[in-house]
Amino acid sequence: MNNFERNYWASCLDFIQAFKQLSYLGVPLPLVCPYYLLVNGNEAVLQKLESESTVLETNLSSESQIQALFDDHFVPFKKQGSNTKGKVVFYDNVLRFPDQLMRANFTPSKCLVLKRKSKVHGSSSRREVPVDSLERYQNIQAHTIKDFQRKATLHFEKANNHPIYKNKGFRERFIKQIPNIMRQILAAKIFFEKNQVACLVTGTTNSSDTRILTLVAASKGIPSICLQHGVVMLEFGYLPKVATYQAVYGPKDIQWYTTKGLQADSLKSIGHPRFDELVTRHTLSEKAFADHFKLDREKKTILMVIHHIETEFPEAILEDLDEKGNVNIIIKQRNGKQRKSAQTLALQKKFPHLKFADDIHLYDLLNNVDAVVSYESTIVLEAMLAQKPVYIWRLKSLHSSSTNYYNELSMYIHDSPQELVDQMIAVMNAPRNKNWEKRRQKFLSTHYPHKSGTSSAKLRALVDSIINKG
Repeated sequence: MNNFERNYWASCLDFIQAFKQLSYLGVPLPLVCPYYLLVNGNEAVLQKLESESTVLETNLSSESQIQALFDDHFVPFKKQGSNTKGKVVFYDNVLRFPDQLMRANFTPSKCLVLKRKSKVHGSSSRREVPVDSLERYQNIQAHTIKDFQRKATLHFEKANNHPIYKNKGFRERFIKQIPNIMRQILAAKIFFEKNQVACLVTGTTNSSDTRILTLVAASKGIPSICLQHGVVMLEFGYLPKVATYQAVYGPKDIQWYTTKGLQADSLKSIGHPRFDELVTRHTLSEKAFADHFKLDREKKTILMVIHHIETEFPEAILEDLDEKGNVNIIIKQRNGKQRKSAQTLALQKKFPHLKFADDIHLYDLLNNVDAVVSYESTIVLEAMLAQKPVYIWRLKSLHSSSTNYYNELSMYIHDSPQELVDQMIAVMNAPRNKNWEKRRQKFLSTHYPHKSGTSSAKLRALVDSIINKG
């Protein structure tokens, strides 16, 4: 643990302890508010977290303490015994469980997909998993929210000495989060009162809605599973464990989680259902793919994965490859709001003649390109599962707190755009890349050792074992 990580977790625990009286329907708001959102981008706060001289109330001397310190706050939600009668509820926030695989592995009538918002409720046929939404249960008076915000403001005024939450920007962000959090707490309470639930499956527990649902489920004796939504590059998105079971990609993730204080029996290596689509999806044919992007089929095709903020490195790579003109280039942007970042839009403007893959599924891309260039993202793992060579550029923003997930592939991780391009071109022009294939197989043997297309069935088996045990 470096200074930043230690101070991050200690200050988060300080905040939860000092503000736990800000509780709505029995749920402390600081316990479920995403702490990373409160500090990220706030330079004054980040400097305090980086500083060795920052004095905090929570004494965190070892990373193995992290989970236990959070568990102290989760204890009030742990009900003795378990309630495993009812439906399996899949909460659709970064869940990424393909619909057809859900239907193939779970009986639709015994399941429910819960969304934040949905215009459609119920199901149109027996073959469809019924849908519900939290929005339907969020009827809360505006004055109730305003009163709570005033209460929070007063509480902050009494806490002027703490190096982190005395910061004005921190306070404003928290108070801005209050309305959504209160609505989510009310919705979770009413949802579980009106629905019989045997097991809750989420894609994360580090957003306020997912953490609230998981804690409220626990308070009613309902077991839960949290899927690993991506590779653990930054630990702040994957800790603490809130669900009954944390489903992970492989042995390396189990090893990492146990160093943070998690019990091994709460970690289940099943992979992730989304990766099953690499083999189950009816992907675009080579001809259809080439026609769609108007590719020169005599050239190799590169998929370039760009970051929404750090675009200087991929820009240098694109300039080099574009100048050489000996490969097809397809650019994959991040999804969601990040796609419209100023940096991304500037890159599109600079390379309008290159192909941007806005409308094509990632796995259609991976199954039809010859190599992938990416920052240290989950797509690197997905490319390896698709048996594609990968060339990685290092994100600057990860330097201070990276878990070095891809450290075993260090010979393919670059800090120089020119070196990355040179290596890629040399390897692509070689008749066979034996070294890469050995590295790929060795990496997957510890990070994702599952046979392709089996994770959905493993999730079903895990759910069945939990329900039957209950």
